[in-house]
Amino acid sequence: MKLRELLECIEYVRTSEGGIQDVEVTGITVDSRKVEARSLFVALRGEVADGRDFIRDAARRGAVCAVTEEMVNDAGCAQVVVRDSRSALARLSDAFFGAPSSALRMVGVTGTNGKTTVAYLIESIFKAAGLRSGLVGTVNYRYGSVSIPAPLTTPQAPELQALLREMVDTGTTHCVMEVSSHALVQKRVEGCRFDVKIFTNLSPEHLDYHGTMEEYFRAKSLLFSPGAYGEGISVINMDDERGGALAKRVKDFFGYSLKGKAEIHPVDCDISAEGIEAVLNTPAGAVKVSSPLVGEFNMYNIMAAVGGACALGLAPDAIERGIRALHCVPGRLQRICPQSAIRAYVDYAHTPDALERALNVLSGLKGRGRLITVFGCGGNRDRAKRPLMGSIATKISDVTIITSDNPRDEDPLEIIAHIERGICGVRRFDGRVGTEDKGYLVIPDRGEAIAMAVEVARAGDTVLVAGKGHEDYQIVRGTRRYFDDRKVLEELIGKGVTGRDRFACRG
Repeated sequence: MKLRELLECIEYVRTSEGGIQDVEVTGITVDSRKVEARSLFVALRGEVADGRDFIRDAARRGAVCAVTEEMVNDAGCAQVVVRDSRSALARLSDAFFGAPSSALRMVGVTGTNGKTTVAYLIESIFKAAGLRSGLVGTVNYRYGSVSIPAPLTTPQAPELQALLREMVDTGTTHCVMEVSSHALVQKRVEGCRFDVKIFTNLSPEHLDYHGTMEEYFRAKSLLFSPGAYGEGISVINMDDERGGALAKRVKDFFGYSLKGKAEIHPVDCDISAEGIEAVLNTPAGAVKVSSPLVGEFNMYNIMAAVGGACALGLAPDAIERGIRALHCVPGRLQRICPQSAIRAYVDYAHTPDALERALNVLSGLKGRGRLITVFGCGGNRDRAKRPLMGSIATKISDVTIITSDNPRDEDPLEIIAHIERGICGVRRFDGRVGTEDKGYLVIPDRGEAIAMAVEVARAGDTVLVAGKGHEDYQIVRGTRRYFDDRKVLEELIGKGVTGRDRFACRG
């Protein structure tokens, strides 16, 4: 694509002396190390580095032009000055790849919790309807036979638009995307045209980045701004306080509610240890729900997905088949070794609200057995949530084992100390002695913590390992090392099945 033609999609303040040459552009990047001959380099101001410092390096590597918010002397290539580099990057990426979202039916899902499950449900409905679907989300990016591990919930603009172009070029017609608050603030999805925009809920998360709940809500609300990101239909959780506020700002929306105060609500609902059976009232008529997913929060996720499907005009029978076909979402209350006499689950819950929801579900399913929880909190992230999660875990669980999550650059013991500040009136055990009673242990090594949970569990007990879900790594002092809660649990319980009576398989 010619540079002059590409730059027509943005407004710029001025250009460097000599103007813009009519040269071919072969790619767009924000990383000077990835510049190739005739690339367009966009300089972004980051939290750690300023892209302007790398313009000369980009020029040496073959960049034909740099887009920047401030001119750099002796850059070595043409420069275009814009007011907002992030917005320019998104618009340029969209134009360079031929506005691929315009050729797709797009569903965007945002909110604190439930995004991944809602996206998986919608993808399953697409497949049941015979549609060629794509998904962009926390676990991976996929379409057709392609599956790419996701480094970010929502990719940077050049990678996102390239991915959408690949989908279009390989015949994909429908795409569901998890849209993070970071992606919205950083304008990664600017230029995308969404046919449906779903809001799941809002609870404290990423406050280290956003500062306040108001700013966090403002970030999420950007997806629903009038005229932004396409004129799609909104689907909103009306039982969430912020959802009700958001509904007042949009023109065209479907609400969903467990309390019957919205277009989508259950007229009959049974949530048990075996799953969810319900009949939903919807704009498309009655929809019968039969799902192995458990818990009230998954009823909300199902209603959100149903709302998205109705907004696209999909038939009730396809919606029903799609929901029924989804048996598991990776790392979302995922049952491990279901034949074991202990119930073991892995869940991504890494916020106070998500942890409380997961624990309440499992507490209701445990019967006479105990609930044993393993969790930690990530380093270099929101510290305010740590004592809240300590309080929630120890109040609801019978035995809590506090451990490391992704400590990153923090001392794991300091993170654990922050968690303990929220614990009141609950005994701290010294090793496994006393774990027949209610209380908690501290085991910084995550593998050892999970092993202790399995060791003290008896037949009929429930074990939850929370915080990392689908992730297969730990980040410690800048090093990313392999670690998968699911694999660790499988190995430990598997050994118990062959060697310990208390883990004997049920007939």
